Amino acid sequence: MQALDVLESLERIGSTQWGLVTTGQADEAGVTKMQLSRLTERGTLQRVRHGIYALPSADAGPLQGLRAAWIATGSRPSGQQPLAVVSGESAAAVHGLGDLLPSKYEFTSAVRRQTTQADTRYRKRDLPDEDVAWVNGLPVTTVARTLKDLVAAGTDFDHLSVAVRDAVSMSDAASIDLMRALEPAAGRSGPADGSAVLNAALKASGYRPPPGLLELMIPELQERLLEQLVPQLRNVMTRALAEQLRQLAPFSDAADRQDKDSDDGTSDDAPRGEPAQSVSRGEAG
Repeated sequence: MQALDVLESLERIGSTQWGLVTTGQADEAGVTKMQLSRLTERGTLQRVRHGIYALPSADAGPLQGLRAAWIATGSRPSGQQPLAVVSGESAAAVHGLGDLLPSKYEFTSAVRRQTTQADTRYRKRDLPDEDVAWVNGLPVTTVARTLKDLVAAGTDFDHLSVAVRDAVSMSDAASIDLMRALEPAAGRSGPADGSAVLNAALKASGYRPPPGLLELMIPELQERLLEQLVPQLRNVMTRALAEQLRQLAPFSDAADRQDKDSDDGTSDDAPRGEPAQSVSRGEAG
């Protein structure tokens, strides 16, 4: 098999998994280890980790290492039941929550698994379907579940606050699920419940919510945010209301004058400033 044919065969495999291919997949396609080595020496392929190669078309972004580690678990983007789900700090990195730098690639598996890879960690647990989301072909714990895992792992409040801020900034984050996820942190850092933890985290991170997001939040949390996080929004809303009332004032005054004229027995059809004619008793006779 010529080098061009080898590369074409590998690209067909990698097209569905971010431009990555395993040595096992290459072997099934008829590509030998010697051919992989030669392509790597030429710089055509890049060895990302043991048994995983990146093709010229691969996405070399910050998640490439995590994707390669996930593929190394035997999971595939097209699989309906992934062998491993990205979780913990690794899931936070996928969602863009906070500024944590995962020291290991963390995966959750329904069965007990072990690995010789020093940069990989497995957690055995059953995750319900509602706790798993697919992000660009990668199964990841949901935003709320990821926050819950960060709390359980003892993430310090400063890092947790930034992660909470980013979670709330997402379109689907204004829900009761976030407060439930933060409930285990209540009492540890002072706040009494999940709602208070959420409010304290947003305040600590300097979060400034857009007005549209406030409409989606539950009334109690909305009031706390308005009072403690962004009191200036009240002034903006007050000024906007005052401006609307000012614009409506001329119409209101005109309506009041019309009502007053009607009460005086006059109408807009009658000439202004002319007294009503009266009939004397003599003329009446």
